[in-house]
Amino acid sequence: MPLQSIQPANLWDSSPYLFSQVVRADSPRGLVFIAGQVALAADGTLIGVGDIDAQLKQVFANLRVAVEAAGGTLKNVASLTVYLRDIAHHRNYLHVLAEEFAGARPAETLVQVSRLGLPELLVEIQAIAVLQ
Repeated sequence: MPLQSIQPANLWDSSPYLFSQVVRADSPRGLVFIAGQVALAADGTLIGVGDIDAQLKQVFANLRVAVEAAGGTLKNVASLTVYLRDIAHHRNYLHVLAEEFAGARPAETLVQVSRLGLPELLVEIQAIAVLQ
């Protein structure tokens, strides 16, 4: 059974923000915990200095590589924790999320932070995937 997105009647509807309040997975064959991904290419080069869209695309590319290495796809991602340096980039994030997840609605926490691991980083995303 694939991940099931649940919208409890007594919680506000989060669907316009492209995430689920609750995600249910029955009988997973594996849980995958993906460390916070940033806009670093495989060779360690920072992609998109000062460019939130370029950084978001690289972060999602890194997430895809990570989950595929464990035997899944982005459709297996049940939860995201998103750290943005500037909450004004939320709309940019939603745009890239809609492209990358194509209808999937993982549970999500999004927070603004004052710093990330490198001064040029604008976003970091951690994920949990459920393999079925």
